[in-house]
Amino acid sequence: MKKIIIPTDFSKNAQRAIDYALLLFKNETCTFYIIHAYHDAPSAPGSKMTFQEDLNKLVKELQAQNTTYNHRFEGILETDSVFSLTKRTVISEKADYIFVGTKGLSALREAFVGTNTLQLIRDIKNFPIISVPSVYTINSLKEIVFATDFKHTFKTEELTPIVQIALICNADLNIAHIKTEEALSDEQKINKEILRSGLKGVKGHFFEIDLQDSVANTLVQIKNTNQNIGMLSILKTKHGFFESLTRENIVKSIAFKTEVPFMVLPQIE
Repeated sequence: MKKIIIPTDFSKNAQRAIDYALLLFKNETCTFYIIHAYHDAPSAPGSKMTFQEDLNKLVKELQAQNTTYNHRFEGILETDSVFSLTKRTVISEKADYIFVGTKGLSALREAFVGTNTLQLIRDIKNFPIISVPSVYTINSLKEIVFATDFKHTFKTEELTPIVQIALICNADLNIAHIKTEEALSDEQKINKEILRSGLKGVKGHFFEIDLQDSVANTLVQIKNTNQNIGMLSILKTKHGFFESLTRENIVKSIAFKTEVPFMVLPQIE
């Protein structure tokens, strides 16, 4: 059984993340933990009791709408920050995925600019996080692209979340090698074969793309050249694309407007 954490503030953005998770796992037995972090402050727009009622109503509606599937919904409300509540719930429930709705046009941009999402990605270890843009048109997942420079030696556990989604959705999982050099080193060649071995049984192919002026714009270029892509993904490494993305000034990157869900895979240490 899959366990999925989805923070909500009862907005359309949060609902989009819920809807997307339900679509991906529509045929799987799952428990969805819909969590709300309440801020007890004089400026808070409503009382804790009001939000508890809203959460109970949302969970009841979700359960009523999904009677034909093996889905169970549990609401969790606590006076806490979104980050702390999500982290504690993920650990206590031994969750498999975290889904987060994003406000802007780009899930990639919001993942590295939005405070809550960025903190979740940076500080929650060993759990994959999928950010879903508010404007994303939810439909069946046909193709996932995982971007890498082959400079990391992959572990099976790191690939499991993306492999599972590809198999569940019968989607192609294509590997984009972002070229930063003319030829692969011996270490990169070994890492490529380790990655290929870890993806046995999954449909897909390897392809190359030259590094653009930034990692962010390279990812956008990948999406723009293939309209079938329904999800982009990278691995959160201490050195590599993840750190490059957090350093880049994505806010000012005009071309950075990819509008598909973005999965950050955890590096298992």
